[in-house]
Amino acid sequence: MITPFDIWSPIFRAPFSGDVTQEITPRLFSPDIKGNPLIEHKIQTEVASYGKQLGKVLEALKLLSDKTGVGLPEIDTLITEIEEVKSDTKDALRAEAENALARLKRADHAAWTQLTQQP
Repeated sequence: MITPFDIWSPIFRAPFSGDVTQEITPRLFSPDIKGNPLIEHKIQTEVASYGKQLGKVLEALKLLSDKTGVGLPEIDTLITEIEEVKSDTKDALRAEAENALARLKRADHAAWTQLTQQP
């Protein structure tokens, strides 16, 4: 059964009905960015991503917490949750790779042999 809403649904989109990811990349000449956007971009692309930078800050906070005996339960929880996401992602990537290798083995046994026999 088709309703009038079905006809208009491709045109009108409700809030959060589509992709809601947000890229956090400095835009050159953006008024939203404090400091120098060119430097920020170079740091992110040539030195370390935001995640890597924040990871180092979290490591330092954890070390400081352990050395001083001052508990930081929210930081500990954050670190644990990040490690869980990393682990889950690695597991998913491994499963994806195993499935791709199984498909390759069925489709092109010689190529599979070449890839799996490398030291």
